[in-house]
Amino acid sequence: MRQYRIGEIDVSPTRILPEAIGDSRVTHGGVYVFKPGETAHPEPVHVHDTAEVFFFIQGKGVLPIDGVEHPVQAGDVCIVEAGEDHHTRSSIEEPLVAAWWVLDQ
Repeated sequence: MRQYRIGEIDVSPTRILPEAIGDSRVTHGGVYVFKPGETAHPEPVHVHDTAEVFFFIQGKGVLPIDGVEHPVQAGDVCIVEAGEDHHTRSSIEEPLVAAWWVLDQ
């Protein structure tokens, strides 16, 4: 996983984080509001064949990657690499809101 703060990300005329995602294109995505204490993906392992980008818009929580918990909060941008097991979890104090995109390569 690669983690950035909003103010640290580079933008090209056609891509955010061009050094990290290159010419990859978004195939699908959305915005999700995690209830306080909610964990995404109840299955034991959740992976993709391609990278997934998260923009954390509100709240705080953790983004466990391959069993290692990475704290996240509003303003963080995380790229979960292909094959990394991940399960976003909101803090118990307030909702965690994340915009997410899955890339094509």
